[in-house]
Amino acid sequence: MFRSDTEVLKQDLQKLYDEGYRSLAIVLVHSYTYPDHERILGSIARSIGFTHVSQSAELLPMIKMVPRGVSSTADAYLTPILREYLDGFFKGFDEKLKDGHVRSPRVEFMGSDGGLVDLNNFSGLKSILSGPAGGVVGYALTSWDEKEKHPIIGCVLSYLCPRRRLISSFPSLDVGGTSTDVSRFDGRYEVVYETTTAGVTIQSPQLDINTVAAGGGSCLTFRNGLFLAGPESAGAEPGPACYR
Repeated sequence: MFRSDTEVLKQDLQKLYDEGYRSLAIVLVHSYTYPDHERILGSIARSIGFTHVSQSAELLPMIKMVPRGVSSTADAYLTPILREYLDGFFKGFDEKLKDGHVRSPRVEFMGSDGGLVDLNNFSGLKSILSGPAGGVVGYALTSWDEKEKHPIIGCVLSYLCPRRRLISSFPSLDVGGTSTDVSRFDGRYEVVYETTTAGVTIQSPQLDINTVAAGGGSCLTFRNGLFLAGPESAGAEPGPACYR
């Protein structure tokens, strides 16, 4: 990249900054194999004053530019909001907790893939399904007999009825007020690498979780001889209807 190129880019980025933009997604065609130019752009953007920069080569070093770009844009949109929440969270504790002081407890956050991520590596792209992922990890740890390699309920049924075939996997319903997250577990976590959330296709490791547009607050009605859950909600607006 020539000096004249960087000067032009700096002017273009300065215009964006002057227009009020503070979060930026950088996506170059071949950055999956040569990320240096994205790094230069990121450095320039930070020197201008951009508070957050999502570099696609760091988030998803993969060949497909369009999904890489969409995912990076989603990260640039979500991460600043997530950081505001985290700042508010840490304000309630000693400053040493956020700094990762040796004598302070270690703070980690659940990622969409079911793993734990420290503060410096936690981003919007990794947190999209962090809540439902926590539910999957929770029921997997409490409902699976690691010794027998079967769900606990399956072991109980086998004990009560020896001829009954053991259940090798089981489904889970994580019911919230507006929606229900559905997943299954058979001794290992099922991971997908591409999902569509709110019409946006994201490429990032996530646990395989599907959302049903009905939850604890959904109104149950009787129409045409059938029970219908939602889309009207007892308290949320628009409620399950937002899931179409």
